[in-house]
Amino acid sequence: MPVMGAARSERFFRIAASLDVDKSDLKRYDEFLDRKIHDLFVVAKATAKANRRDVIEPRDLPITKGLQERMHEFSKLEEDVEPV
Repeated sequence: MPVMGAARSERFFRIAASLDVDKSDLKRYDEFLDRKIHDLFVVAKATAKANRRDVIEPRDLPITKGLQERMHEFSKLEEDVEPV
């Protein structure tokens, strides 16, 4: 399920990377994100299990400093994108 609508996503990509996208691009982007998020949770689950826990904790997620910085940058960009 997409977090933002197609028009808002298109505007976001135009602002973030000067890219023109269409709905098929957005569908592929959503699928890519779903796979990457799934991969993060697979690693987190394995880390929790290795530490003899049944619950995934934030420290189990393999989020690097670089990824944290990019997430922060994109959250700032997203704030700048007004609803369409």
